[in-house]
Amino acid sequence: MDNQNLQQQIHQFQVNILYQKILHAGVFDLLQICTNMAEENPFLEFEKKYPEGTSFTDQIFENITADETLGERLKMQIAYMNLETTISEVANFIAELIDRDGYLRFSIDEICEMTKKDVSIVKKALDAIQSLEPPGIGARNYQECFILQMKAKKMEQSLAFRVISAYGQEFMSGRFSYIKKKMKLKEAELSSVISDIGKLDPFPARSLISSQKKVPVFPDFIIKSIEPNFVMEFGEDRVFRIFVNEGYAGLLKRANSVGDRNYLNEKLRQARRFLIYLENRKIFLEKLVSYIAGYQKQFIIKKGALKPLSEKGLSEKFNCSCSMISRAVANKFVTFAGEVFPLKKLFSRPAGNLSQDFIMDEIEEIIRNADEPLSDRKISERLKGKGISIAPRTVNKYRRKKSILNSYIRRSLNSQVE
Repeated sequence: MDNQNLQQQIHQFQVNILYQKILHAGVFDLLQICTNMAEENPFLEFEKKYPEGTSFTDQIFENITADETLGERLKMQIAYMNLETTISEVANFIAELIDRDGYLRFSIDEICEMTKKDVSIVKKALDAIQSLEPPGIGARNYQECFILQMKAKKMEQSLAFRVISAYGQEFMSGRFSYIKKKMKLKEAELSSVISDIGKLDPFPARSLISSQKKVPVFPDFIIKSIEPNFVMEFGEDRVFRIFVNEGYAGLLKRANSVGDRNYLNEKLRQARRFLIYLENRKIFLEKLVSYIAGYQKQFIIKKGALKPLSEKGLSEKFNCSCSMISRAVANKFVTFAGEVFPLKKLFSRPAGNLSQDFIMDEIEEIIRNADEPLSDRKISERLKGKGISIAPRTVNKYRRKKSILNSYIRRSLNSQVE
């Protein structure tokens, strides 16, 4: 490969990295990127749209519950870790995938596909995530969550650790007699194991942040109208603007040397390219948000359920990678009719004509409002009363995805607490 082709490849790589960075950025991060670019390039003019003597944080549009910022809380911990750059980037990406209870619902292979990184890199990044506080964060199931917590408590030599390591699935299914027989446990030993495991937290993220705490957020997308026409304003347009100061073009004419002219010409090209990246970002995001809002219109205006929508489906529609869609929607907030919510709230996996998330929310509500722990069969019956016909085994699958233990375990753990 000759030097010219190498330089072109390096340049294209740098362009891609910059575009991905600004695509992923929310309003505050984009403000920082644009501020830095204006400081480095004499042709770029940066203008704040808020009064002198105030800061960006004074312009906060709304407050939201802190559970929507779990990814940011994890990233704060990652920032203090001495990780290689690539591993740190993937770890930050994974942090955005962790659900509100602390679980990772994506496989290693899926993350490799989204990030275009090798398995070894993704595994190291996941190890970093799983080393964060509180213990159990980033687990892919209850068994792994409990094992991570026990390791943090130095319980590897305990009977409870041996039980959960060898018979985790059976324990979660309430097959205590089977475990007792297989491990030749006495009644007191089994009771001690249940007690020790009952002290662990099956929902580690809930202790990381309080859902009642309010944190400030500035919306990335201000939807003014959905029907009959979609009208949206970018949040950043209320905060700042950046543009090329063509008046500086006179510097080129006054340049004293070829070297100075070449330098200024390159800076002018860089400034114009950067503005093109920003404009392309806006064009892509407007098309994306317009489609999502139109598709989930009934849900947004509170006249219907959330419909199935995935990053993979959007990547196929917009002819781009899943990772590009993931970057585009991460850390982005929408406001409509006085409500502020994360753009990711409008995504949901399919389950027939309804979305999985809608059904899982219904299951969670039934369990939360029940006077006693309900079996999957009883939950299935109550769902039928709401017009949702799914089998108990499907209830079991969705309940697990919501990190809700089965009725037997919930009853056992509750009795330990009491």
